[in-house]
Amino acid sequence: MPPPPRWSHAAPRDASYPKVPALPADLAILKPLGLSPELLVKIAAKARRQGVAAHEVLLAEEIVGPEDYYRCLAQALNLPFVWDPKELLGPALADPSALRAGIAHAASGTPVIAPKGQALLGLLGLKGNRKLPTGKSMVITTPGRFALWVRAACGATIAERASHDLGRADPSLTAEQVPSRRVAAALAVAWAMAGAGFVTGGLAWLLVSSLVCVVLCGAIFMRLLATIAGSLRTQAQAPDLPDHELPRYTILVPLYKEARVVGRLLDALDRLDYPRAKLEIKLLIEADDHETREAIERLAPRPIHDIVIAPPGQPRTKPRALNIGLACARGELLTVYDAEDDPDPQQLRRAAAAFAQAPQSLGCLQCPLAIDNARDSWLTGLFALDYASLFEVLDPGLARLGLPIPLGGTSNHFPVEALRALQGWDAWNVTEDADMGVRLARMGYCVATLDTPTWEEAPANFGAWLAQRRRWMKGWMQTLIVHVRQPRRLARELGFARAAALVAMLAGGVLGPLVGPLYAALFIHDAVWGSLFSPAALLETLASALWCVIAILGGLVMVAPMMIGARRRNLSRLLKLLPLLPAYNALLGLAAVLAMVDLFRRPHHWAKTTHGLARSSLRSGRIG
Repeated sequence: MPPPPRWSHAAPRDASYPKVPALPADLAILKPLGLSPELLVKIAAKARRQGVAAHEVLLAEEIVGPEDYYRCLAQALNLPFVWDPKELLGPALADPSALRAGIAHAASGTPVIAPKGQALLGLLGLKGNRKLPTGKSMVITTPGRFALWVRAACGATIAERASHDLGRADPSLTAEQVPSRRVAAALAVAWAMAGAGFVTGGLAWLLVSSLVCVVLCGAIFMRLLATIAGSLRTQAQAPDLPDHELPRYTILVPLYKEARVVGRLLDALDRLDYPRAKLEIKLLIEADDHETREAIERLAPRPIHDIVIAPPGQPRTKPRALNIGLACARGELLTVYDAEDDPDPQQLRRAAAAFAQAPQSLGCLQCPLAIDNARDSWLTGLFALDYASLFEVLDPGLARLGLPIPLGGTSNHFPVEALRALQGWDAWNVTEDADMGVRLARMGYCVATLDTPTWEEAPANFGAWLAQRRRWMKGWMQTLIVHVRQPRRLARELGFARAAALVAMLAGGVLGPLVGPLYAALFIHDAVWGSLFSPAALLETLASALWCVIAILGGLVMVAPMMIGARRRNLSRLLKLLPLLPAYNALLGLAAVLAMVDLFRRPHHWAKTTHGLARSSLRSGRIG
């Protein structure tokens, strides 16, 4: 049974606010700055409404800068303040091990501290009781500077843990180990036999094709069940929590070569309706991505924006960056946004309210992703319909059925304790989202959906679309390989029915694009010129029946959720693109073939999707 989140299932919180002095101790220290008492009283009142320390509101709302505040704190505690680590270590700063020692003990055995929240209030309380040692017993700095020094000093350790913690905890659950040459040879032989059977016909081809049909029928059946359950969806919205009951929230935003869209991203995050004192946004940037970092710094990021530079390491993937962000997350809940995301301003509040009412086993809330530039081209239009079917119909249906849900890559909300219990994301899986959904289910967590969308930009040209789909297909193959390594254990952890459903979904998601276009062409050929409707033997009769089921139900479970999702997302005008679906599926087949090649040649390569190229917007009505 998964551990309960500390914040949402503890004893009920008292709705009344305790009476506090008009000017709390963490504001009283600001007398040297000359702030008006009226302003400080308003800050204290706002802090009581939000259930946080007064200085957290003061800093989050940029009324006082961190350096000024912590200088006042140091003065009040009669302790030294440092801003530049050279003040501690001098020339030794060039040596990371010396810096690490300096953080822990300083050059003269003096610890460096950067207190905030209750720790800061506790220090002031000790000072008031005259229990705090004075002199050079401690050195004060700001939390931002302290975090920067620690990351600089411990970069190699941070990078190593982000890549290998999951593998150390359970090597069978990571995609770090690439498929062996033996597996590659077996697949090559299987494809050669299938090809030979296709050319020569006969019993070999009949058996191979029938086996593939059985797998596809399983995937179609699961998709049909999810469509039925998703079409009947009713979802009551949990009442919003008052500000003082809201948990602290961490947002992780992995960025790489995103200078083009980072301004729009920060604007979207600024529109989120959540107390700033309870929000931290970690912008995760690779060490060599100077362009994105400079773009952020030119925009003068707010105090809640923490620029986290990922130390060099392998693999260069989004989940590795997320693990680095998770290691320093202070929130009780956490979500992930991508560079092009524009989430509903109420999304964090709705997620917090849903978690507060949910059972302890809820490990993730998945919000729907919606495509904003659906009118750019027929590719983006069908991409938008695909997303509508997945996030508006299939995912809610799987959640209703209690089945594992391969998550989307963004706008999924987690209790931080659940993520840490799972050792974070698999840094070696290029669809870390799908893998995380499966691992949550295996650990006893469930996933639910939340109807507050995040708007995204679909790849605006064929090259970008193909690269993204190629990576997704490769990641699904990785996820399938990882989770069927130990089939008995999988069945034991999920139960036989849920494990079979999972394997059917994953295998169908891989096989469908690989063989779907070929099977469609063969079906049409055999229906017009062959013996599809006049089989001569029992095996041919069974094969013909399977082919007809796949053709009829396969088309139904592909189109029906698109139509339902389009209606819910107000995309009905895009349904005129459905006749192009066979061409779209043929391109998916190309992406799947290339993904299989990549699986063996460069399994952990992350194909970067370029953003900021959209020419239209459904929300603004912009066209062209």
